[in-house]
Amino acid sequence: MNLTPTQVKEWIQFFQNEIPNHVTDTRWQHILRVAFYAKELALIHGYEDPEKAYLAGLCHDTTKQKKMEVHQSLFTEYHLTTDGIPFQALHAYSAPLFLKKNYNFYDEEIQSAIQNHTLGNPNPSLLDQILYAADFLGSDYCHRKMELEDWFQKTKENLDFGIFMKAFQTITFLMEKKEIIHPHTFFTYNQSLLSLKEI
Repeated sequence: MNLTPTQVKEWIQFFQNEIPNHVTDTRWQHILRVAFYAKELALIHGYEDPEKAYLAGLCHDTTKQKKMEVHQSLFTEYHLTTDGIPFQALHAYSAPLFLKKNYNFYDEEIQSAIQNHTLGNPNPSLLDQILYAADFLGSDYCHRKMELEDWFQKTKENLDFGIFMKAFQTITFLMEKKEIIHPHTFFTYNQSLLSLKEI
């Protein structure tokens, strides 16, 4: 299913009313920030449908605060194996399934972007990269930092900067907590750093 511009607008209107029923207000504020940054980065970096990027941002954390049994039920129903996926990333895999099951909402590009917004992806699409960077810029971590405007400006100039910052901050956070780090996150860190060093 490829969403038309009209369908994208209709889904945005729908999910702006629906998603707050599934998350806390703090999480909803994060979601709105991510959607904003996703649209802005899409406009700057040549993604063909900035409104679709906004929609991906709106939907990316739908199941973030769901209980483990909700994730597991969806994975079982849709025969999705999540071996090796850290607990913190399960929502990225369950959210597209939740949206499909409950609202018959499915778009391959948006599913990919949501699925890869936490761990990263060795072969990311442009929308994957945009949402990954937007998730960093819209994070509570960035929201509290004086450097946010500078980081946003640098990500507007080079998308790899936001991707690198997200991977770096994720790895740092998980190492401090002595948590397992998925190989995709290391790969994303290395690739974005290499791209920045080539400039």
